[in-house]
Amino acid sequence: MNYIHNKDMFEYRQLEALGAVIEYGGFDKAAEKLGLTQSAVTHRIKHLETYAGQPLLIRSNPPVPTQEGLPFYSHYKKMRLLEKDLKAEIGKEEVSTALSLGVNASTLGSWFLPVLRNIMDHTLIDLHVGEAKVVHNLLQQGELAGCISIRSKSTRGCYVEYLGQLVLRCVASWDFKRRFFSQGINADDMKKAPVVLFHKDSQMMRMFQKNVLNEKPFDVPTHIVPPQYEYFEMISSGRAYGFIPEPFFNLHQVEKELIDLSPLSPIIIPQYWHRWGIESELLELLTAEIRQAAKDNLQQSPGASATY
Repeated sequence: MNYIHNKDMFEYRQLEALGAVIEYGGFDKAAEKLGLTQSAVTHRIKHLETYAGQPLLIRSNPPVPTQEGLPFYSHYKKMRLLEKDLKAEIGKEEVSTALSLGVNASTLGSWFLPVLRNIMDHTLIDLHVGEAKVVHNLLQQGELAGCISIRSKSTRGCYVEYLGQLVLRCVASWDFKRRFFSQGINADDMKKAPVVLFHKDSQMMRMFQKNVLNEKPFDVPTHIVPPQYEYFEMISSGRAYGFIPEPFFNLHQVEKELIDLSPLSPIIIPQYWHRWGIESELLELLTAEIRQAAKDNLQQSPGASATY
């Protein structure tokens, strides 16, 4: 894909140099990976910056793309995905390239695991788990090929599709309820009872306070426990209360002696699939897996239609 260089064009190898510096964390490592000298990598990136008319890299350790460099890096990653499709189609052996995806912890723990199991037969996966806003920002920056988000608006150059609603239950052990919420869950008792969240940026508690209790957000004692198994163990062992997907609660309610603290008012979270708006067999396969898993596991109700 090497084009004749002039002021109105750039070469793919220049884009490749930029991507390699970002992904491998430095000019020296990028040069080693590409089989070039460090000066050659620097030269290619400078040519690309001349084409752009502005710096595309912050020369930090490790180097990171500037705001202007993000679209170039995103374009590079899309080209890599299309190359992967082409090599698969013509039967040429592909150097392992991971497909980068983003989900939040509740999505991963409730319905996304079957998607991963099936798609891993076709590609390596680089999974980013974090708050929906964080993974959506990574998609906008070109770091991810797709993500599950609560946002209905499509990002420029991306496709978005409504999948359904994830229902979360506010759950505790019976013993925990007796100790902290004997009269039912309320704002005063919540200020004394420890909750467990996946990470400090989680919006679950604030959503519950606002949408279920009709209260302005207020601080509560909070444990931060990211791993799925340990998070659930904190709840089932009576150390804290927390929010878990309804199917998971239904599965373990009797065995773990759990109770829904707000049975009439769950948290309802819309789920949208955002992906690059390019024609890719791998992305189409992944999208089909996501649609099926969503149909099997999410509450289906009207939502925004798929858009670019």
